[in-house]
Amino acid sequence: MKSVHGRHEHKLILLNNLNQPVDPSDAVVTEFGSFLGTLARNATLCPLDILDWRKMDTKEDIWEYTKDKYDIPEAAKTYTLESVQAAWRKHKSRLKKDHFDPYRSDETRMEHIPEDVPVSQFKELLRYWNSKKLQRMSKTNIENRKKLKNPHTAGKRSFALVRSKLEKDKETSDPLSAKEVFVATRKRKVGRSYKSSDEDTTSKIVRLYLINVILRSIICFYLFTFYLLELYFFEFSL
Repeated sequence: MKSVHGRHEHKLILLNNLNQPVDPSDAVVTEFGSFLGTLARNATLCPLDILDWRKMDTKEDIWEYTKDKYDIPEAAKTYTLESVQAAWRKHKSRLKKDHFDPYRSDETRMEHIPEDVPVSQFKELLRYWNSKKLQRMSKTNIENRKKLKNPHTAGKRSFALVRSKLEKDKETSDPLSAKEVFVATRKRKVGRSYKSSDEDTTSKIVRLYLINVILRSIICFYLFTFYLLELYFFEFSL
């Protein structure tokens, strides 16, 4: 990412009809996503002691800096800021997991501050993480994550990019279905290990295929019935 922050070239970003980056290539769009992640981890642009994203007063700075590195339409501003927000929240979550949860006291935690996190911001995070409100939220989030049975396997590729590729590769003019996107973003590479089992995901994909087959069969049945009725009334009219 140093090459992106240091370059003067403005790489072009093209959007889909939802104002999400999808072109000119997978490499550029993936790089753009990683770039937004670096902004989220920048303690100046996205301070960690601002606990509510709605109170973050650097949003315009983030957008202006993004436009300084990419030739990107204004329509992508919302997507950009939402992506940075998501990455910022993920960054804080990882900090808590790696630098708060493993230690029993704040004194020990202060000895393990990440190099890229200002001391003052880390202290504010400690106060927040130690609060009863956050403890309750953490417990709820842990329980909710346990219920997550179908995690995606898209990695750094955005769903918009996956959808765009599916649309380009589609042989018919039929609109892309939610089933197709679900299947494409849950595929697992052979030989690669994953944290969670894919038993439930596989079962869900099979159910989606069966539902699709049943729906197509029903449609074909009604079309055939309609055809027979038309044929019958046509002959009757003669």
